[in-house]
Amino acid sequence: MGKIWFDVTSILLWNRPAVGVIRVETECAKYALEHNGSSVGFCRYDHGVGYVPVSADEVRRTIDRINQTVKPQHANAVNSQIQQVQPIGTPLIVRVAVITRRVLNRLPRRIGDATFSYLSRRRGAAYAAINGLREFRTALRAWHNPMPVAGLPGAATQPSKKALVFERDDVYISLGLDWDQKSTVYIAEKKAQEKFKAIFCCYDVIPVKLPHLCVGDVAAKFARYFSDLAWCADEFVSISECSKRDLIELLDELGAPTPETTVITLGSHLPASNGDQVSEETKRAAGDRYILFVSTIERRKNHETLYRAYTRLVDQGVKNLPKLVFVGMPGWGVADFLADLRFDPRMKDKVQLLTNISDPDLAWLYREAMFTVFPSLYEGWGLAVAESLAAGKFCLASNAASIPEVGGDLIEYLDPWDVPRWAERLKWYFDNPESLARAENRIRKEYSAPKWEDTAKVVFGRAEALLAQ
Repeated sequence: MGKIWFDVTSILLWNRPAVGVIRVETECAKYALEHNGSSVGFCRYDHGVGYVPVSADEVRRTIDRINQTVKPQHANAVNSQIQQVQPIGTPLIVRVAVITRRVLNRLPRRIGDATFSYLSRRRGAAYAAINGLREFRTALRAWHNPMPVAGLPGAATQPSKKALVFERDDVYISLGLDWDQKSTVYIAEKKAQEKFKAIFCCYDVIPVKLPHLCVGDVAAKFARYFSDLAWCADEFVSISECSKRDLIELLDELGAPTPETTVITLGSHLPASNGDQVSEETKRAAGDRYILFVSTIERRKNHETLYRAYTRLVDQGVKNLPKLVFVGMPGWGVADFLADLRFDPRMKDKVQLLTNISDPDLAWLYREAMFTVFPSLYEGWGLAVAESLAAGKFCLASNAASIPEVGGDLIEYLDPWDVPRWAERLKWYFDNPESLARAENRIRKEYSAPKWEDTAKVVFGRAEALLAQ
């Protein structure tokens, strides 16, 4: 019988607390270390070599590094721009934007604001230039390292002594950031040679379905990626029924194979924390009365609707609004939004941005919030909704895509574009704490938080089923 190989490329390159895809890979790697022993090996992808073995000790150190408590970074959106260290793998345009903001913050206020305004109006040109440089870099790499063509002299490649060669009937699992970090062509070639099997994850097809909400011209790239992946995969796991439907529809449209797909439910429990584990900076930043939105700050997540709803309430004369706490790193397409938060006098002292939050701090933020909000335009799952319910907190959420799969009938759903309705329902919950208390009581009685252990069991269970074939 073959062996299971779990790819840890993404977590090895990560240098912040786990979020999204990284949390999935981290938790499944942790499960493999604790429960699978020698039956699971670990590997990473190296563009210059291929697949390289990774020791269990290195995986443990990586998980410890990701899970370690970090000093959170805070920024008042009205008074300052966000500064943070970007992880490896962050899109280049985001890294450039963060560096630019960091430089502008060192300039005198008048000069910095004028420069920011000048650059903001030309961000389209910046995107085009950076995308052009990226394509030029790709072309240079392809020129210097041409892909061997079968049948031509010298086409056969000799694997490096360092490279890991999967054996016949092994099962390879990849749940990471494959579109940025790996070559599907290489995987397909090696599968044809070595006859191993492969499981991949579909988190969502948003870059194809909603390309205008993503950075650059990504629709064609990701359509090709999903098509290539379908030819490599023996099975897919998908994080929701919505993502599964989207994937099958896309593959059918592309004329690609449709491998068997199993839906996995992501874990949502956060480790319990006491007051001693929570940083004083986080407590001061959140204050005594706030609502919480946990998400990367990007266009698709739709922070804009909450901003517009809040300004609408201020214009209506509503006083003593709770603070709006955003937890997440800034992403692409939000420069204008962050500028609005900074300069709009109506939002002074009403918004707090937090980045690089540890799990104990995040658990505390959920627990102490009045309630949570999640107005996202589209989700593969909606982990923050599940985490909110796991913490016993009511959520006012978007009715889009997979989100109702997460919250069931325990939360309230709104059209993510309906700003007046969001303003109305926000105020209603602000004014009716007894209704929130009843909702929380029902959540505590009826909601059973999925465990990451169960997520990993399904993933490795599918791998074991392939081994047995």
